[in-house]
Amino acid sequence: MTRTSSRVRSSVAEIEIGRYLPLYNRLSDEQQYAYKLLLPGLAMMLLIHFIPIVWGVLISVLGVDSGYVSQWYEAPFVWAENYRFVLDPRTVVGERFWYSLRQTVIFSVGTLLLTYVLGLTAALLLNQRFKGRFAARTLLLLPWVAPSVVTLLIWRMMFQQQSGIINSLLLSLGVISEPIYWLIGDNTIWTLILVHSWTQFPLVMIMLYAGLQSIPEQLYEAASIDGAGRWEQFRYITFPQLKPVSAVVVLLMMLWTMINFTSPYILLGAQPPQSGQVSILYIYNFAFSNYQFGRGAAMSVVLFAIAMAMAMLYYKYLFDQDFTEGDR
Repeated sequence: MTRTSSRVRSSVAEIEIGRYLPLYNRLSDEQQYAYKLLLPGLAMMLLIHFIPIVWGVLISVLGVDSGYVSQWYEAPFVWAENYRFVLDPRTVVGERFWYSLRQTVIFSVGTLLLTYVLGLTAALLLNQRFKGRFAARTLLLLPWVAPSVVTLLIWRMMFQQQSGIINSLLLSLGVISEPIYWLIGDNTIWTLILVHSWTQFPLVMIMLYAGLQSIPEQLYEAASIDGAGRWEQFRYITFPQLKPVSAVVVLLMMLWTMINFTSPYILLGAQPPQSGQVSILYIYNFAFSNYQFGRGAAMSVVLFAIAMAMAMLYYKYLFDQDFTEGDR
Protein backbone atom coordinates (compact mmCIF):
# COMPACT_ATOMS: atom_id res chain seq x y z
CA MET A 1 0.00 0.00 0.00
CA THR A 2 2.84 2.37 0.90
CA ARG A 3 4.69 1.48 -2.30
CA THR A 4 1.60 2.18 -4.40
CA SER A 5 1.05 5.52 -2.67
CA SER A 6 4.68 6.50 -3.26
CA ARG A 7 4.39 5.55 -6.92
CA VAL A 8 1.26 7.65 -7.36
CA ARG A 9 2.86 10.60 -5.59
CA SER A 10 5.96 10.42 -7.79
CA SER A 11 3.79 10.21 -10.93
CA VAL A 12 1.81 13.25 -9.88
CA ALA A 13 4.98 15.15 -9.02
CA GLU A 14 6.27 14.64 -12.57
CA ILE A 15 3.36 16.62 -14.03
CA GLU A 16 4.61 20.04 -15.12
CA ILE A 17 2.06 22.84 -15.02
CA GLY A 18 4.26 25.61 -13.62
CA ARG A 19 4.83 27.33 -16.94
CA TYR A 20 1.08 27.81 -17.40
CA LEU A 21 0.49 29.29 -13.93
CA PRO A 22 2.79 32.22 -13.01
CA LEU A 23 2.16 32.02 -9.25
CA TYR A 24 2.39 28.24 -9.11
CA ASN A 25 6.17 28.14 -8.63
CA ARG A 26 5.85 30.16 -5.42
CA LEU A 27 3.93 27.35 -3.73
CA SER A 28 5.56 24.72 -1.57
CA ASP A 29 5.95 21.13 -2.77
CA GLU A 30 3.00 20.00 -0.67
CA GLN A 31 0.79 22.77 -2.03
CA GLN A 32 1.82 22.01 -5.61
CA TYR A 33 1.04 18.32 -5.05
CA ALA A 34 -2.41 19.21 -3.67
CA TYR A 35 -3.23 21.46 -6.62
CA LYS A 36 -2.15 18.79 -9.08
CA LEU A 37 -4.58 16.38 -7.47
CA LEU A 38 -7.33 19.00 -7.74
CA LEU A 39 -6.51 19.80 -11.37
CA PRO A 40 -8.98 17.29 -12.99
CA GLY A 41 -11.81 18.49 -10.77
CA LEU A 42 -10.95 22.15 -11.43
CA ALA A 43 -10.87 21.47 -15.16
CA MET A 44 -14.36 19.93 -15.03
CA MET A 45 -15.63 22.87 -12.96
CA LEU A 46 -14.21 25.21 -15.61
CA LEU A 47 -15.91 23.29 -18.41
CA ILE A 48 -19.28 22.75 -16.73
CA HIS A 49 -19.73 25.94 -14.69
CA PHE A 50 -17.33 28.76 -15.48
CA ILE A 51 -17.55 28.72 -19.29
CA PRO A 52 -21.41 28.69 -19.36
CA ILE A 53 -21.46 31.55 -16.84
CA VAL A 54 -19.12 33.66 -18.99
CA TRP A 55 -21.14 32.74 -22.07
CA GLY A 56 -24.38 33.78 -20.36
CA VAL A 57 -22.92 37.12 -19.30
CA LEU A 58 -21.75 37.71 -22.87
CA ILE A 59 -25.18 36.96 -24.35
CA SER A 60 -26.80 39.27 -21.78
CA VAL A 61 -25.10 42.28 -23.43
CA LEU A 62 -26.01 41.17 -26.96
CA GLY A 63 -29.29 41.69 -28.81
CA VAL A 64 -29.83 37.97 -29.37
CA ASP A 65 -33.36 37.34 -30.59
CA SER A 66 -35.12 35.17 -33.19
CA GLY A 67 -33.00 36.67 -35.95
CA TYR A 68 -29.71 35.64 -34.37
CA VAL A 69 -30.51 32.21 -32.91
CA SER A 70 -28.08 30.28 -35.10
CA GLN A 71 -25.54 33.12 -35.37
CA TRP A 72 -25.64 34.69 -31.94
CA TYR A 73 -22.07 35.94 -32.25
CA GLU A 74 -23.21 38.36 -34.98
CA ALA A 75 -25.82 39.99 -32.74
CA PRO A 76 -25.17 43.68 -32.00
CA PHE A 77 -23.86 44.82 -28.63
CA VAL A 78 -26.59 46.54 -26.64
CA TRP A 79 -24.52 46.70 -23.41
CA ALA A 80 -26.81 47.52 -20.47
CA GLU A 81 -29.98 47.95 -22.51
CA ASN A 82 -31.18 44.42 -21.73
CA TYR A 83 -30.68 45.02 -18.00
CA ARG A 84 -32.50 48.36 -18.10
CA PHE A 85 -35.43 46.74 -19.88
CA VAL A 86 -35.89 43.74 -17.57
CA LEU A 87 -35.34 45.77 -14.38
CA ASP A 88 -37.68 48.61 -15.30
CA PRO A 89 -40.86 48.10 -13.23
CA ARG A 90 -42.76 50.37 -15.61
CA THR A 91 -42.64 47.74 -18.36
CA VAL A 92 -44.75 44.60 -18.31
CA VAL A 93 -41.66 42.41 -18.43
CA GLY A 94 -39.94 44.33 -15.66
CA GLU A 95 -43.01 44.26 -13.45
CA ARG A 96 -43.42 40.51 -13.88
CA PHE A 97 -39.71 39.90 -13.33
CA TRP A 98 -39.73 41.79 -10.02
CA TYR A 99 -42.84 39.85 -9.01
CA SER A 100 -41.09 36.57 -9.87
CA LEU A 101 -38.14 37.60 -7.71
CA ARG A 102 -40.51 38.17 -4.80
CA GLN A 103 -42.08 34.75 -5.33
CA THR A 104 -38.59 33.23 -5.52
CA VAL A 105 -37.74 34.70 -2.12
CA ILE A 106 -40.97 33.30 -0.64
CA PHE A 107 -40.28 29.93 -2.25
CA SER A 108 -36.67 29.84 -1.00
CA VAL A 109 -37.33 31.01 2.55
CA GLY A 110 -40.40 28.80 2.96
CA THR A 111 -38.56 25.74 1.66
CA LEU A 112 -35.56 26.49 3.86
CA LEU A 113 -37.66 26.76 7.03
CA LEU A 114 -39.74 23.66 6.31
CA THR A 115 -36.84 21.47 5.21
CA TYR A 116 -34.76 22.48 8.22
CA VAL A 117 -37.56 21.75 10.68
CA LEU A 118 -38.39 18.41 9.04
CA GLY A 119 -34.73 17.47 8.64
CA LEU A 120 -33.84 18.37 12.22
CA THR A 121 -36.84 16.49 13.60
CA ALA A 122 -35.98 13.39 11.57
CA ALA A 123 -32.29 13.62 12.52
CA LEU A 124 -33.13 13.85 16.22
CA LEU A 125 -35.41 10.85 15.83
CA LEU A 126 -32.75 8.76 14.10
CA ASN A 127 -30.22 9.76 16.73
CA GLN A 128 -32.23 7.84 19.34
CA ARG A 129 -31.76 4.15 19.98
CA PHE A 130 -34.85 2.13 19.02
CA LYS A 131 -35.72 -1.01 17.13
CA GLY A 132 -36.14 -0.55 13.42
CA ARG A 133 -33.88 2.51 13.23
CA PHE A 134 -32.23 1.21 10.04
CA ALA A 135 -35.63 0.68 8.38
CA ALA A 136 -36.76 4.16 9.47
CA ARG A 137 -33.58 5.69 8.04
CA THR A 138 -34.19 3.92 4.72
CA LEU A 139 -37.81 5.06 4.53
CA LEU A 140 -36.91 8.65 5.33
CA LEU A 141 -34.37 8.67 2.51
CA LEU A 142 -36.88 7.55 -0.12
CA PRO A 143 -38.17 11.06 -1.00
CA TRP A 144 -34.63 12.10 -1.91
CA VAL A 145 -33.39 8.98 -3.72
CA ALA A 146 -36.58 8.47 -5.74
CA PRO A 147 -36.54 9.93 -9.29
CA SER A 148 -37.56 13.56 -8.90
CA VAL A 149 -39.67 13.73 -12.07
CA VAL A 150 -41.70 10.66 -11.10
CA THR A 151 -42.14 11.96 -7.56
CA LEU A 152 -43.31 15.37 -8.73
CA LEU A 153 -45.77 13.88 -11.21
CA ILE A 154 -47.27 11.76 -8.43
CA TRP A 155 -47.63 14.83 -6.22
CA ARG A 156 -49.24 16.68 -9.12
CA MET A 157 -51.87 13.96 -9.46
CA MET A 158 -52.45 13.94 -5.70
CA PHE A 159 -53.11 17.70 -5.67
CA GLN A 160 -55.67 17.63 -8.50
CA GLN A 161 -58.78 19.60 -7.54
CA GLN A 162 -61.39 16.96 -8.44
CA SER A 163 -59.61 13.59 -8.57
CA GLY A 164 -56.70 14.22 -6.21
CA ILE A 165 -56.31 12.15 -3.05
CA ILE A 166 -55.40 15.21 -0.97
CA ASN A 167 -58.80 16.84 -1.38
CA SER A 168 -60.58 13.49 -1.01
CA LEU A 169 -58.81 12.84 2.28
CA LEU A 170 -59.48 16.32 3.66
CA LEU A 171 -63.14 16.13 2.64
CA SER A 172 -63.58 12.72 4.28
CA LEU A 173 -62.02 14.04 7.51
CA GLY A 174 -64.23 17.12 7.47
CA VAL A 175 -61.29 19.52 7.38
CA ILE A 176 -62.62 21.28 4.27
CA SER A 177 -66.16 21.63 2.94
CA GLU A 178 -65.30 21.86 -0.77
CA PRO A 179 -62.31 20.92 -2.94
CA ILE A 180 -59.36 23.31 -2.87
CA TYR A 181 -57.51 24.49 -5.97
CA TRP A 182 -53.96 23.59 -4.97
CA LEU A 183 -52.29 24.09 -8.36
CA ILE A 184 -54.23 27.22 -9.37
CA GLY A 185 -54.50 30.58 -7.65
CA ASP A 186 -52.83 31.85 -4.49
CA ASN A 187 -52.30 28.37 -3.03
CA THR A 188 -49.82 27.49 -5.77
CA ILE A 189 -46.72 28.86 -4.05
CA TRP A 190 -47.53 27.03 -0.80
CA THR A 191 -48.08 23.78 -2.68
CA LEU A 192 -44.75 24.25 -4.40
CA ILE A 193 -43.01 24.86 -1.07
CA LEU A 194 -44.59 21.78 0.49
CA VAL A 195 -43.72 19.42 -2.36
CA HIS A 196 -40.18 20.71 -2.87
CA SER A 197 -39.51 20.54 0.87
CA TRP A 198 -40.70 16.93 0.93
CA THR A 199 -38.19 16.00 -1.77
CA GLN A 200 -35.28 17.85 -0.15
CA PHE A 201 -35.59 17.36 3.60
CA PRO A 202 -33.82 13.93 3.61
CA LEU A 203 -30.60 15.64 2.51
CA VAL A 204 -30.90 18.10 5.39
CA MET A 205 -31.66 15.16 7.69
CA ILE A 206 -28.49 13.31 6.68
CA MET A 207 -26.28 16.38 7.12
CA LEU A 208 -27.74 17.22 10.53
CA TYR A 209 -27.63 13.57 11.58
CA ALA A 210 -23.90 13.52 10.80
CA GLY A 211 -23.52 16.65 12.91
CA LEU A 212 -25.38 15.02 15.80
CA GLN A 213 -23.08 12.01 15.63
CA SER A 214 -20.05 14.25 16.07
CA ILE A 215 -21.26 15.85 19.32
CA PRO A 216 -19.29 14.39 22.29
CA GLU A 217 -21.44 12.28 24.58
CA GLN A 218 -19.60 13.73 27.59
CA LEU A 219 -21.40 17.04 27.10
CA TYR A 220 -24.78 15.40 27.61
CA GLU A 221 -23.53 13.41 30.59
CA ALA A 222 -22.23 16.56 32.27
CA ALA A 223 -25.49 18.37 31.55
CA SER A 224 -27.51 15.50 33.03
CA ILE A 225 -25.43 15.61 36.19
CA ASP A 226 -26.13 19.35 36.47
CA GLY A 227 -29.87 18.63 36.21
CA ALA A 228 -30.46 19.81 32.64
CA GLY A 229 -33.56 18.39 30.96
CA ARG A 230 -34.07 17.46 27.33
CA TRP A 231 -34.99 21.00 26.29
CA GLU A 232 -31.99 22.54 28.06
CA GLN A 233 -29.68 19.96 26.49
CA PHE A 234 -31.08 20.74 23.05
CA ARG A 235 -30.92 24.49 23.56
CA TYR A 236 -27.45 24.76 25.08
CA ILE A 237 -25.66 21.73 23.59
CA THR A 238 -27.31 20.25 20.51
CA PHE A 239 -28.32 23.38 18.66
CA PRO A 240 -25.06 25.33 19.22
CA GLN A 241 -22.98 22.28 18.28
CA LEU A 242 -24.95 21.99 15.01
CA LYS A 243 -24.13 25.56 14.03
CA PRO A 244 -21.35 24.72 11.50
CA VAL A 245 -23.50 22.09 9.77
CA SER A 246 -26.58 24.31 9.92
CA ALA A 247 -24.66 27.15 8.28
CA VAL A 248 -23.82 24.95 5.29
CA VAL A 249 -27.38 23.60 5.14
CA VAL A 250 -28.92 27.09 5.13
CA LEU A 251 -26.61 28.34 2.39
CA LEU A 252 -26.97 25.31 0.12
CA MET A 253 -30.74 25.02 0.48
CA MET A 254 -31.21 28.74 -0.16
CA LEU A 255 -29.07 28.74 -3.31
CA TRP A 256 -30.37 25.42 -4.67
CA THR A 257 -33.98 26.48 -4.19
CA MET A 258 -33.50 29.85 -5.87
CA ILE A 259 -32.25 28.18 -9.06
CA ASN A 260 -34.38 25.05 -8.92
CA PHE A 261 -36.19 24.46 -12.20
CA THR A 262 -37.41 20.88 -11.96
CA SER A 263 -39.97 21.24 -9.18
CA PRO A 264 -41.81 24.34 -10.51
CA TYR A 265 -41.78 23.09 -14.10
CA ILE A 266 -42.98 19.54 -13.44
CA LEU A 267 -45.50 20.46 -10.76
CA LEU A 268 -47.00 23.58 -12.36
CA GLY A 269 -46.29 23.12 -16.05
CA ALA A 270 -44.79 25.42 -18.65
CA GLN A 271 -47.38 28.15 -18.00
CA PRO A 272 -47.82 28.26 -14.22
CA PRO A 273 -50.29 30.45 -12.31
CA GLN A 274 -49.03 33.85 -11.25
CA SER A 275 -48.47 32.76 -7.65
CA GLY A 276 -46.11 30.00 -8.78
CA GLN A 277 -44.21 32.12 -11.29
CA VAL A 278 -40.74 31.93 -9.72
CA SER A 279 -37.83 33.62 -11.47
CA ILE A 280 -36.17 30.60 -13.03
CA LEU A 281 -39.46 29.51 -14.61
CA TYR A 282 -40.35 33.02 -15.76
CA ILE A 283 -36.92 33.42 -17.37
CA TYR A 284 -37.33 30.14 -19.22
CA ASN A 285 -40.80 30.98 -20.47
CA PHE A 286 -39.88 34.52 -21.52
CA ALA A 287 -36.66 33.61 -23.30
CA PHE A 288 -37.84 30.53 -25.20
CA SER A 289 -41.41 31.62 -25.89
CA ASN A 290 -40.47 35.06 -27.20
CA TYR A 291 -37.00 34.17 -28.52
CA GLN A 292 -35.56 37.01 -26.43
CA PHE A 293 -32.39 35.23 -25.40
CA GLY A 294 -30.38 38.36 -24.68
CA ARG A 295 -32.95 39.71 -22.25
CA GLY A 296 -33.50 36.25 -20.78
CA ALA A 297 -29.75 35.97 -20.18
CA ALA A 298 -29.82 39.38 -18.48
CA MET A 299 -32.50 38.11 -16.08
CA SER A 300 -30.39 35.02 -15.40
CA VAL A 301 -27.35 37.16 -14.61
CA VAL A 302 -29.44 39.27 -12.22
CA LEU A 303 -30.68 36.14 -10.45
CA PHE A 304 -27.13 34.77 -10.32
CA ALA A 305 -25.81 38.05 -8.91
CA ILE A 306 -28.50 38.10 -6.21
CA ALA A 307 -27.68 34.52 -5.22
CA MET A 308 -23.94 35.21 -5.06
CA ALA A 309 -24.46 38.43 -3.11
CA MET A 310 -26.60 36.60 -0.57
CA ALA A 311 -23.94 33.89 -0.25
CA MET A 312 -21.16 36.43 0.25
CA LEU A 313 -23.11 38.42 2.83
CA TYR A 314 -24.10 35.25 4.64
CA TYR A 315 -20.54 33.97 4.82
CA LYS A 316 -19.18 37.39 5.79
CA TYR A 317 -21.66 37.58 8.66
CA LEU A 318 -20.94 34.00 9.69
CA PHE A 319 -17.16 34.32 9.61
CA ASP A 320 -17.14 37.74 11.27
CA GLN A 321 -19.27 36.34 14.07
CA ASP A 322 -16.95 33.36 14.49
CA PHE A 323 -13.89 35.60 14.60
CA THR A 324 -15.55 37.89 17.15
CA GLU A 325 -16.45 34.96 19.37
CA GLY A 326 -12.92 33.57 18.99
CA ASP A 327 -11.39 36.87 20.12
CA ARG A 328 -13.51 36.81 23.22
